[in-house]
Amino acid sequence: SETALETLKETLNTGQIAEDNAQCEATTTTEPVEEEDEYEDEQHDHFDETHISTMYLGHADYSVPASATAETFRRSEQVRRGDVARPRNRSEVPGSGGGERMSALDYFPRQNSINSVMMHTQRNRSMPSIRADSRLYGMRTFASTQFAAQKRGFLRRKVPLEEMVSYTSEALARPLMNLPRELMRDATRSFRVIQRYMGNVDDAVTPEEKFSDVLWLCNAGIRALLLRDEVFCQLAKQVTGNPSPGAAERGWTLLGVLLYAFRPTQLLLPHLDAFVDAAPVPTLRLRRFLRLQLGRVKRAGGRIAEMSASELQLVMTVPSQPLVFGGQLDEIVGCTDLVNCHTGLPRVLEQLTTLIVSLGGDRTEGLFRVPGDSDAVALTRLRIEAGQTDFSHVHDPNVPASLLKEWLRDLAEPLVPESLYEQCVSAPDDPATALGVMSLMPESSMHVLKFLMRFLAGLLLPDVQERTKMGASNLALVFGP
Repeated sequence: SETALETLKETLNTGQIAEDNAQCEATTTTEPVEEEDEYEDEQHDHFDETHISTMYLGHADYSVPASATAETFRRSEQVRRGDVARPRNRSEVPGSGGGERMSALDYFPRQNSINSVMMHTQRNRSMPSIRADSRLYGMRTFASTQFAAQKRGFLRRKVPLEEMVSYTSEALARPLMNLPRELMRDATRSFRVIQRYMGNVDDAVTPEEKFSDVLWLCNAGIRALLLRDEVFCQLAKQVTGNPSPGAAERGWTLLGVLLYAFRPTQLLLPHLDAFVDAAPVPTLRLRRFLRLQLGRVKRAGGRIAEMSASELQLVMTVPSQPLVFGGQLDEIVGCTDLVNCHTGLPRVLEQLTTLIVSLGGDRTEGLFRVPGDSDAVALTRLRIEAGQTDFSHVHDPNVPASLLKEWLRDLAEPLVPESLYEQCVSAPDDPATALGVMSLMPESSMHVLKFLMRFLAGLLLPDVQERTKMGASNLALVFGP
């Protein structure tokens, strides 16, 4: 109405909107998330680059000029009330021109407190990694803001959100998320592949066909960035409330396999992380495997080159193998496949230290400080996890050095127990205190620590230090707690 418009103009002139916006920002970062029962009716044919930048760039680019703050709040309020149309390209977004950088997140009525929390927590990349809070994250929360509205029946009633995130035996008529038209066919095909692999359809599928399906799915996700979150959401849907425990376990295994090929976007990752933490994963070993995979993709990201059939064969064997990386040390030394029965040491520890020496690590400058090639590190780790011992493809000592650090970091429990941490750092220059702390360590940890100290002592010989440029203080920074 004219009265409302006059009131709005007067409010803008007095700067009240800026104050309201500041109060709104403070509220959205402190109050718990309220999930929406009703969500917007998105149209796939209106998929635009503004939405892509919001969903798939991880909100890394959200510098908002102060002059646009009031305008931002005013436009978002108008869109929410339905007074103006939602912006469909960047030219319609205030502040998007003239070199100003602004996230499309501020202009979509889907925005709620979870988006504000994510923006504030993702800004500081130097903060240590912590698990996503299940109260703020999860597949239901993600679906309430990112899934496309689904309708059915003669009256075109909306499908309830709870149904959209739960198992179904039916085929998927359209993608769960808003995708461009060229990816719709791949999205519906990926859901069929997931159903066939999990065994929730009546199709008679041979192992060869399953393998071919998974290889296609891995490479489709590698090729198409926008398809990745859709695939992970489909898998999460099919393991939620699945009536078959065996099918659900195969679904969780496929999730771990796909994490070798590609990673979720920064927008989905904390939600998927919280989902895995809270979901009833069938076995402890499988849960550890999934947590290990999520931790790995957070650090290293996904791959760029497409996956070959031989690589996928290795990947498919890993979930059934004992955990080499990420396992409990007592479990590792108690497994005959993972321990040298003559020395009582984990085979991976002996393999990696032997490789470092044989490849000339004691003559390599920056050993343990310079990372190995990421592709070579990933392939070598995959071979170790699959139980293979052929490392003829490795020619750089920095590759096994990087993997040795990864193995120690990924142990389910630190080599030096957390209960002894304060004693370790309280008197670092006192040999008697150090020996006293070592006497309190578990026997398996003590055995591995002694071997590791002897190996590192060999790298501290004067002639070796001169070549590697890695003295005791440098190695302490790398391996210290």
